[in-house]
Amino acid sequence: MNSEPQTSFSDRIPFEPTRSSVSERLCNACGLCCNGVMFHTVRLQPNDAAPALVALGLKLKRKRRQDWILQPCPAHHDGQCSIYAQRPERCRRFECRQLQQVETGEITEEVALEKIRDVQRRAAQLDTLSRRDDGGLRKGPLSKRCETALAEWFDATTHPELVAPREELARGLAELEAMLDEHFRVPRERSENHDAFSNHSNEN
Repeated sequence: MNSEPQTSFSDRIPFEPTRSSVSERLCNACGLCCNGVMFHTVRLQPNDAAPALVALGLKLKRKRRQDWILQPCPAHHDGQCSIYAQRPERCRRFECRQLQQVETGEITEEVALEKIRDVQRRAAQLDTLSRRDDGGLRKGPLSKRCETALAEWFDATTHPELVAPREELARGLAELEAMLDEHFRVPRERSENHDAFSNHSNEN
């Protein structure tokens, strides 16, 4: 069983979404599938032109003859996609569980927005806890940054003040991943592996 969070968009796309004013509001308020919180990578599809996406500023990784977009996506700024008209196929088709449930009437838009804000608050807290000793931001998706911080050795005897923040970081990361699996990632993405748009499951 994979112990990592979900890291990528899978090949199986739930359904072709229709863009509505509700989805636009939710997606603009969210960005979790773009900013490295929900996924590590996005798998390019056969119709995607890798050279063109690189020219637009996206960072790609090639693994096992497959191209992946690395997250956080550099085209995501202030809740907006700067290459929206040229965005990859997976980005066009992906719908998180919150959006699916709103569009089927299972939950209201207000409930989804509150869930999004809760995840954003948790992610911001983890971002702060996972920073380098000099306060600098680490590179990569959020869960990878947290794991790097947690893996750094320190002497609890000489630095007891670091114990509680490390424990808070580990606990917060586990809680965030559980929330993303339950409320945002679709089942296929939850089953993928970390480096594939899976996320300790972090692939799209």
